[in-house]
Amino acid sequence: MYNLSNITSGNTTLLTFTAGVNNELMHGLFGILLLVGLWVVIFISIMVSSNDAVKATLTSSFIAFLLAFSLAAIGLVPQLAVFIPLIVTAITVAISWGK
Repeated sequence: MYNLSNITSGNTTLLTFTAGVNNELMHGLFGILLLVGLWVVIFISIMVSSNDAVKATLTSSFIAFLLAFSLAAIGLVPQLAVFIPLIVTAITVAISWGK
């Protein structure tokens, strides 16, 4: 059974709620799973519409980088989670440079 007394208090905001879920309930995996889930959804969406894997990887990695940067600013993901989408974006740009 989880202690929900802090959630029902009047001074809980969305940021403190998500930080509590991230730290206490999911042991720091909430932000990372959010990033991975968003990356998969965007990748599949672009693959369905364009059928170009490089374009889908580049777009989804760049959007995941922007989201990871925002989530790292509020403390939901570690700093390493910002660099992984950035590295994937850079590799995909290098691959698609000659096309």
